[in-house]
Amino acid sequence: MTQPIDLRALDLFALCRKGESLAGDVAVRDLPRILAETAAQAPASAPDETFAYTATGFMREEAAEPGAPVMRRLFLDVTVQGRTWLDCQRCLAPYAEPIDTATRFEVVESEEAADAAPMDDEVDVIAGSKHFSLLELIEDEVLLALPVAPKHDVCPTVHESLVTGSDGEAQPEAEPEEEKRPSPFAALAGLKTRH
Repeated sequence: MTQPIDLRALDLFALCRKGESLAGDVAVRDLPRILAETAAQAPASAPDETFAYTATGFMREEAAEPGAPVMRRLFLDVTVQGRTWLDCQRCLAPYAEPIDTATRFEVVESEEAADAAPMDDEVDVIAGSKHFSLLELIEDEVLLALPVAPKHDVCPTVHESLVTGSDGEAQPEAEPEEEKRPSPFAALAGLKTRH
């Protein structure tokens, strides 16, 4: 019988060197930062919903130039699919936001090496560990996938404040309009017609 994998303390270097893959489900209740983002009026089942994940490690051997020593680079591909309940910014009702991410990470020896790595649009750099929390990385991926302004594609209802323009308070009386002043361009047009 195989030992269950502890997603909070994974030997990430070994996973990548051996080219191993992990797949499974993580419950929202095990992701405290996602739970904190969950809409207050979400269905009672929201904490029991899960995110399906895959994590596949692999190694590449590369030489910077011909004749140079071969360097071993470690990589991790992570996908996360599921949904999380958010408050719509338009109608204020909860809705399910789909999450579907796929990210490639280069795994380096330390935080210093990660900080020193050149920026790459296709590969993020992370510091590996023999006690790496894949759970935190999955949670990070979900947080990064959340929209800045969550909203339904089409709201089922419109919140009263959007219809009335107020949040229930009386509207202040409109200020009297200023007297209409003639446009300076109208005056110029008048000068042009006199000639």
